Amino acid sequence: MIIRRLETPEDYEACGNTMKEIWEFNERDVIPSHLLKPINDQGGLVLGAFENDEMVGILVGFLAYHKGMLHHHSHVTGVLQQYKGVGYQLKQKQREFALFQGLDLVTWTFDPLQSSNAYFNFAKLGVISNTYYKDYYGEMRDFLNVGLASDRFLVEWWITTDDVIQRVNGTFQQPTMDKILSQAKIVNKTEKKQEFRKNVSVNLNLDSKKLLIEIPSDINAMKDKHMTLAQKWREETRIIFETYFPKGYTAYNVLSEITEGERRSYYLLRRDNHENPKD
Repeated sequence: MIIRRLETPEDYEACGNTMKEIWEFNERDVIPSHLLKPINDQGGLVLGAFENDEMVGILVGFLAYHKGMLHHHSHVTGVLQQYKGVGYQLKQKQREFALFQGLDLVTWTFDPLQSSNAYFNFAKLGVISNTYYKDYYGEMRDFLNVGLASDRFLVEWWITTDDVIQRVNGTFQQPTMDKILSQAKIVNKTEKKQEFRKNVSVNLNLDSKKLLIEIPSDINAMKDKHMTLAQKWREETRIIFETYFPKGYTAYNVLSEITEGERRSYYLLRRDNHENPKD
């Protein structure tokens, strides 16, 4: 696997084709090469992952400001489904690039109900989030987003912190659910009805130092078979995060374990005393 910055017109054309294949984009949703090239040339980053000269993954990011801080904003990262582990390699190349520029922070947005992305972002990379955007992009047409409001977390990847460095070095120890249950309160109780779980109670008045918020283990399968329930999950979790983030809580990890033959996924929140984890 070779990961490198894009250079030629052919590279940028291949990037557009790869976007179409990953997300089933139509032409109007593909980032055009006449935008990708200046991003890449003027302080941003456009990477391609190549296997036998075929582009199988892409990453696009650019310089931006967040809370008055110059940082790197990661707009899209995607990999063809059969190429496992390439997304992590792309993000590490992005981290190296940001460090070379003297930056401490990388941000991006993602759908908080996509549990596999959530686990990748929080457990594997070490991001945090206390920012929730309601219907951030408006109506979207690609297969991952169609049918649901485009709510997003803005995640912060503080790339020089101990939490991130431990993950890069492979020394981070992911906590077990049993351990966390002794420390945290569960915000939403769920039960399984037929194939999917639904919320049966939500507590918006908890005051614990740590909280657990369950999300569907596979929102895409739920959308395929029970769109109404998926939309209900969007509405209910929106209320939860819009309630607890302003109270000073930050999402800082995702737990995903198989219990009694069923995968369960939870956000882990803590109450922070400060906004910048470097302080």
